[in-house]
Amino acid sequence: MRILLYSGKGGVGKTSLSAATAVLSARRGKRTLVISTDSAHSLSDALDIEAGPAPVRIAKNLEALEIDVNQELASHWGVIHDWLTRFMTFKGVEDAVAEEMAILPGMEELFSLLRVKRHAESGDYDVIIVDCAPTGETVRMLGVPEMLNFYFQRIFPIQRTVVRSVRPVAQRMTDLPLPSDDVFGAVKALYHQMEGMGPLLRDPKTSSIRLVLNPERMVIKESQRLHTYLGLFGFPVDCVIANRVLPEQARSSYFDRWLSIQAGHLGDARQAFEPLPFLTARLFDREMVGLKLLEEFGRDVFGEDDPTAVLYEEQPLEVKKEGTSYALYLKLAFAEKDKIEVWTRGDDLVVQVDNQRRNITLPRTLASRRLLGAAFEGQRLRIAFGAKEEHASR
Repeated sequence: MRILLYSGKGGVGKTSLSAATAVLSARRGKRTLVISTDSAHSLSDALDIEAGPAPVRIAKNLEALEIDVNQELASHWGVIHDWLTRFMTFKGVEDAVAEEMAILPGMEELFSLLRVKRHAESGDYDVIIVDCAPTGETVRMLGVPEMLNFYFQRIFPIQRTVVRSVRPVAQRMTDLPLPSDDVFGAVKALYHQMEGMGPLLRDPKTSSIRLVLNPERMVIKESQRLHTYLGLFGFPVDCVIANRVLPEQARSSYFDRWLSIQAGHLGDARQAFEPLPFLTARLFDREMVGLKLLEEFGRDVFGEDDPTAVLYEEQPLEVKKEGTSYALYLKLAFAEKDKIEVWTRGDDLVVQVDNQRRNITLPRTLASRRLLGAAFEGQRLRIAFGAKEEHASR
């Protein structure tokens, strides 16, 4: 089973590359599903078919799906949404505003991931290719499950116990709508659906994220930031693809300058992303739409190689024993040292890079040890933990 997620800045060509990879995968006899999680779907346009919220067969071994976020929200969030709406209108929020606010940040992205997970576990496919939303939404989509997992494990049980205790008294004293058992049941069901999502997406043998960029300075910089955030959350990247590279045939008095500019950016990007494989996709003289042209596009990028193979394997997060102590290593490519913060909170290690924060629940081996310090060198953050006898209160 392989899951490939194509991510990058909006407009770089993620959809075309996702579709082209899917076409080549199906041609190799692999049961393939290509999914769009972007609310502004363009997968149907690329494939030149009409995809919908259920898998549509478009060729032998190939199906396509455009996730309907509203449908997913109604299915998984309906009961919770109704209670949140009633709660906010009770507090004086206008109905229309309450309806919107009852959809919490990250919910749309979470339900897209849950859909991917269900199809991955169904056994119906050998390969699932995900055309992700632009960078910001992708980071939020991949980070939301871990954030909610922290809530479900630490806060939700307390809230449920407290509400059950006060509900009989509160109902006699106020009309404030307290969450019912149905609401808590829906939250618990959501938590169970999320179980296993992290390991599934962080296993480099199963899942890989592919960064798509154009040979432009701002796009490359954003791709570097995305790579850093993916490392922070432990998601494996197996290659970088530079799309819309001008071919030599485009040389002319008009395009010579552009060819020179692109060559400089490509050289810098290739060096910056080492040791990741760096592939290129040339700018064609037409729109690469439909199965035949997408297959040509895919072969231009991957040649005769298997486009679904693991192109590079690494563990963004590792724990190593060093003498009587331990160290946790976290790959943070392109991070700036002065923008990294590390601290412990109970049994959690908190790492913040820029405005992205991750809570890492420490294994018992590390949770019982004192945090000695952190150092950032060679794109890796090393966090040192002392021996058990050095353990002190935090």
